[in-house]
Amino acid sequence: MTAPTKKDVDAMSNLMKALNGDKSALKEQVAKEQEVMAESGHIDTSPGVKSTDIKAMENIMSAFNNASNNVSKKVAKTMHESVRTPTGVAVGLFSVEKTDEGYYHIRDNRSDDTLFEDICLYETAYIITKHLNDGKKVNSKEMTRIIASNAVFEQFYYDAMEYRDTYAKAKKRKDYSKMDVAEARFTRAKSEAGAAKHGIKAIYESVK
Repeated sequence: MTAPTKKDVDAMSNLMKALNGDKSALKEQVAKEQEVMAESGHIDTSPGVKSTDIKAMENIMSAFNNASNNVSKKVAKTMHESVRTPTGVAVGLFSVEKTDEGYYHIRDNRSDDTLFEDICLYETAYIITKHLNDGKKVNSKEMTRIIASNAVFEQFYYDAMEYRDTYAKAKKRKDYSKMDVAEARFTRAKSEAGAAKHGIKAIYESVK
């Protein structure tokens, strides 16, 4: 991403001055544009508003638009750049932080408030952070989609962990009947959690 050139900035400054009533700098810039066009062989001797005047203004407006676009793109890029931190990653106005237990929190860098806690998947935390930077409301379709997807994942994930523990306890007691039931339920929950996680990763790839 290229920064605005000095010419772009000058054009923007002159136009802003003109909007506030000071047209002197703008007139000077128009004169310079006319000089450049005259030196290149484009001379208009017709009375009234000359095509060179229009062209000069077009050049200035084009420079102004380019400068504005460059600034807007640069701000948008900064808002979405990821920067590693000692505890996770900062994304624009928010941060994803990993806890000692392996979960993820989302923090507002401006107020230092924790907005979301104990998220299992980094991808989920990152997606939510991106949506927050985009100004998405909590009840927006994008936020609802990721929050619902994550809820499904976590439900089956924790179910799988519970059935795994049940299987281990039944194995110690040599309760083969309960072992079979726990194993079947664990396999199903693990599969459902995997499917939900796959969907979340697909969203993550589309927004990162």
